[in-house]
Amino acid sequence: MDKNTIKCEELKKWLETDTDLILLDVRDEEKFLAGSLHSNRVGTVNRPYMKMKEAQEPIDELTAESWKDKPIITICTSGNKAGKAAELLRENGFQAVSLEGGLTAWNANKSSSE
Repeated sequence: MDKNTIKCEELKKWLETDTDLILLDVRDEEKFLAGSLHSNRVGTVNRPYMKMKEAQEPIDELTAESWKDKPIITICTSGNKAGKAAELLRENGFQAVSLEGGLTAWNANKSSSE
């Protein structure tokens, strides 16, 4: 991946064809539990950005090993926090991009395509 964001349409195509990616919701746990981006093929993991930022390493060693060669799509409400989280992950050697427009754009895109 050579860009910092992914558009909803592109992510939708990925989710239809590729299960070897990570959906990472970087909002607080309460917001994540209230609803996130879910796919039948790929599970969504919750790691709040503030915890990632404050930790010595953004992802624990065991998780990092299994994620090192997979694209990571960071998700938040509007895309701002996800962009920061993706940048932090890239600085630590991961392939990470944020969902452009966040869940707001995803839900709007989903509604318009139904």
